[in-house]
Amino acid sequence: MVLLVISGGQVVPEIEMPISATILQLKERIEAVINILVLRQTLSFNDNVLRNDQTIDEFNFGKFATVVLDVQPLAGQPKFNIFVQSSAEEVTAISVRETTLVAALKRKIEKSCGVLAKNVSLYHLSKEMEDEFPLCAYYVCPGSEVEMTISMDI
Repeated sequence: MVLLVISGGQVVPEIEMPISATILQLKERIEAVINILVLRQTLSFNDNVLRNDQTIDEFNFGKFATVVLDVQPLAGQPKFNIFVQSSAEEVTAISVRETTLVAALKRKIEKSCGVLAKNVSLYHLSKEMEDEFPLCAYYVCPGSEVEMTISMDI
């Protein structure tokens, strides 16, 4: 088994795979973990693009390695819905693009939910999202669920 750290975004998942697994199987596991379709993924190691038919064993990673994930943008930057869930179990659908900044998503939440953007914290894949990054940096894609916590001014 090898532990693979998947870098390339603000979320850095760790995935354990048998050394006999193919790169395609690794991409399928990445899809299951962060919901990025296999067809949109390009993986590289030491500046070499990994081909789907290669096995993990071919790279002599040892017990762990860092693999870089590059996600192909959605063609034409279409809008899509994500689902923002508050701690009160309320779910709100919001239309965004992958390039929407987290700060802009907070402003959309402010308009639709009446909660001041400055009081909103957002999380995706257990990672707090920072205002200056686009949603794609957190692997937010169509149908993603984003968790929202609200702090109150004192």
